[in-house]
Amino acid sequence: MRIALLLTASFALASCATTDTNVATAPSERSIEADVRYLASDELEGREAGQPGYQRASQYMADRFASIGVQPGAADGTYFQPVGLRIMRPGPMDRNTMILSGDKAVKLELGTDYLVDGMIGRESGVIEAPLVFVGQGFVDPRNGRDDFAGVDLKGKIAVAITGAPEFLNTEERAYFNGQRSREMADRGAVGMISLLTEKSEERYGWDKRVENRDKSTSATWIGEDGKAYDPREGMVASAVLNPAAAAKLLEGQPISYADAIAAIDMPGATLPAFDMGIIAKIAFEQKFETATSRNVVGVVPGTDPELKDEYVVLTAHLDHIGVDEGKEGDKINNGAMDNATGSAIMIDVARRFAMAPPRRSLMFVALTAEEMGLIGSSYHARNTIVPRNDVVANVNLDMPMLTYEFTDVVAFGAERSTLYGAVARAAKAAGVDFAEDPFPEEGLFTRSDHYSYVRQGIPAIYVEPGPGNGGLEAFGAFLGEHYHQPSDEVGLILFDQAARFADLNFDIARNIADMDERPVWKKDDFFGTVFDGPMKD
Repeated sequence: MRIALLLTASFALASCATTDTNVATAPSERSIEADVRYLASDELEGREAGQPGYQRASQYMADRFASIGVQPGAADGTYFQPVGLRIMRPGPMDRNTMILSGDKAVKLELGTDYLVDGMIGRESGVIEAPLVFVGQGFVDPRNGRDDFAGVDLKGKIAVAITGAPEFLNTEERAYFNGQRSREMADRGAVGMISLLTEKSEERYGWDKRVENRDKSTSATWIGEDGKAYDPREGMVASAVLNPAAAAKLLEGQPISYADAIAAIDMPGATLPAFDMGIIAKIAFEQKFETATSRNVVGVVPGTDPELKDEYVVLTAHLDHIGVDEGKEGDKINNGAMDNATGSAIMIDVARRFAMAPPRRSLMFVALTAEEMGLIGSSYHARNTIVPRNDVVANVNLDMPMLTYEFTDVVAFGAERSTLYGAVARAAKAAGVDFAEDPFPEEGLFTRSDHYSYVRQGIPAIYVEPGPGNGGLEAFGAFLGEHYHQPSDEVGLILFDQAARFADLNFDIARNIADMDERPVWKKDDFFGTVFDGPMKD
C-alpha cells in the first residue's frame, strides 16, 4: 500500500503541475490529501514511536523527501537521525501507593484521593521521606518571590500546588508550571506531590485522570553515552492529589489549602514554606522499555553565499499514540489531524522550496515521540546535526485545526522575536488576521515541539488557525470528541484549508529564510533571557 500511495502522491504532484500557474509557488491540495491519507491509514497502526507502524511512516517521509528533491540531512548521509528511547509504562495501580505517617498525617485512599507514578530515574522502588510544603514551587526574581525560601529539600519530598500565578502572561505561566519540578530537583528533592486545584480539575477531571492512568506512556531519549536524559535527576517518584484530598493534607498546617489558593495569584504574595511534620512512604512500579526510533531529516541548501550556512528548521511530529487494545470496535488511533496534517503540509512546503530555494538553508524534520513528551524535538534541538549556533529559527506545524474556513491565526511566540515581521507579512498576504490565544489555560506554547528549540535559545513560532468564523467551536469540538481518539480520521479535514495553511507557512518560512539579519529575541524578552538566546540591542 505504501508504494501505491507514493504513486498516488506523485500523480497528484504531476497533475497539479498541469493546472497550477506556478507550481513552485502554489500549494497542492491533492498531494497533501494523498500524504495524509497514507499517514493516517490503518497500515501504520497509529504511528506510535518505536513501533513498526512508525518505522513505515518514517520510511514514507524519507521516500517523499527524496522524490521531491530534498537532500538527506542526517549525520550519516541518510534521512534518518536515530533516537534511542526509554519508554515508561505504568505498573498496576495497586503497586503504586502512598502511606503517610506522623502526628499530622491523614489517611488517603488510592484512586479516590491520590495517584502515584514513577519518574525517569528508576523502574521501581520505595522512597520514605519528610514532606515539605513549597507553595506553588514558584521562583521569579522579577516579583521578589521564592516559594522555596527557608526550607531544605535535600532528600525530602516537595509538596506544591499545581499551576503558576494568574498575574503572569499565559506563555510565562506555562513555563513556570513546567519549571517547578526542575527547581525541586535542583534543590535535592527525591519526589514530589502535586496538589490539584479546581481550575485544573475543570480542564482534566479526576475521574478521567484515573481512567487514563493505566494507558499513559511517557519517555525520554537516550544519549550516545547510553544515559537516559533526565532534567529532574534525583527525583524518582511523584503523587498527585485531588482538591479535596489536598485540603485534607493541609489541615492543621501553617497555611490551609483554601488560604494558599487565595494567595497564590496575588502579585507580591509570600507563601510560607515549611516542614509539614509528615513522613510519606511512596512505593512505585513501572515498566521500562528500550526502543530505537528516528527523526527524518531533509535539507534544502540556501542560495546566498553569506547566509546559506544558517538554517531555518521546520518541524512536524510524525508520531501518534498507536493502538488502544482496551477499546471495543476501532482500536487504531490514526491521528489524521494530529499530526498527519502537519507532516503532509511540511512535505508540500519542502517540495516548493526544493524548486525555489531561499537565501538561508532549510532543514525539514519529521519528529518522533512528541506524544511521549516532545522527545524527538528535545533530542534534535540538542543534537542539531549542523552546529547549533547555525540554527537561527524554528517554524513548527502541529495539529492545525482544518475543519472550517479559517479567517485568523494565533501566532504563538511571534511577538517575542524579530520573527514577528515575517509572520505578519505572510498573514497579510494570506488575508488573515492575528488573534489572541483562545485557550490560554492549555499552555500550548510549551506543549508542542517548537518549545524544545526555545529552550535552546532559538527563536521559534507555532501558528494555529484562530477562533474566528467558528474556529473556537471547531477546536472545542475536536478536543472534546476526537483528540487522541480513533475518530481522528481523514474525513474531518477540509483539504482546501490545508492548502491555504500550507501556503501561509511557506510564506512564513521564506520570509524568515530571506531576512537580511539573523532572527533574534526582542530586547529583554522573558524566554530570550531565561534561555540565553541572541537578543536585540
